[in-house]
Amino acid sequence: MSDLDLETALRATLADHAGWAPAGDELADTVTRTGLARRKRRRVAAAAAALVAGVVAGLAGSGYVPFAGEPEPAATQPAEDLVATLDPDLATCWGNGPGFDPALLTERPLVDPASALGTAVRTGPPPPATPAIVAGATLVEQTGSTAYVLIWLTDTDEARSLFDTDVLGARYEQAPDGAWSSQGGGACYPQRTPDDGLVLAEWWLRTTPGPDATSVTIQVQEEGCSGGMSPADRLAEAIVEYRADAVVITARIEPLPDGAYTCQGSPPAPLTVQLDEPLGDRQLLDGKWVPARPPTVWP
Repeated sequence: MSDLDLETALRATLADHAGWAPAGDELADTVTRTGLARRKRRRVAAAAAALVAGVVAGLAGSGYVPFAGEPEPAATQPAEDLVATLDPDLATCWGNGPGFDPALLTERPLVDPASALGTAVRTGPPPPATPAIVAGATLVEQTGSTAYVLIWLTDTDEARSLFDTDVLGARYEQAPDGAWSSQGGGACYPQRTPDDGLVLAEWWLRTTPGPDATSVTIQVQEEGCSGGMSPADRLAEAIVEYRADAVVITARIEPLPDGAYTCQGSPPAPLTVQLDEPLGDRQLLDGKWVPARPPTVWP
């Protein structure tokens, strides 16, 4: 077959198969269903990591940072493998949204301090923050007259005396005259954005497992108001990610039915997580947080 004939055949085959490709929403649904059906595993090869780093560096160099809701680049791997790369890759300060690209936490593209929103953040941050400790702000999302922003704090004793983090999450509303005002906010501890209706939960350990461990029992702690009820009967399968230097476990629970619940705290619920391979010398990390952090060990 000549090169021309081969090219013609390839074009025809690609054209025939193009109609089989799922739409973006359909693909997302497939990924979600697959992710709920089994434990999600992430094995990131060095080449893939380098490629992602190059893409992020290119975007940062151009001054562009992708926001939540923008389309991802077309994927070439099978749908079952997309679970490892698409879900969930957003962070939030608000528990259930809005989500934002974690790159914002390091790139920190700033709102123009002279703009109406920038002026509002600079002069009227949510209490107990004061204008003196505001270093700048980054817009996460604006929908109509509502804007969610990350407020960066100065590295000062005053800021540290008020908050144990260097970033706040806040919501601002715009009045008909164009002025913005704070509608509340507080310390931001970036965490992953649930995408399956479940609630991410912090966990801790009673003992540190050894390198030969192929399972680990974690203590799952519900943070929301639950009337003092344990989440034991609402525990979902944990997400387990295997990295070269860490095993990341993300605990999830079914949310309580709608209703009013008191906030006296709830007892932890033990959950045994089976590992596909021995822990080895890798660190255990809690995947609720962005970035993932080591769990507390309490006897």
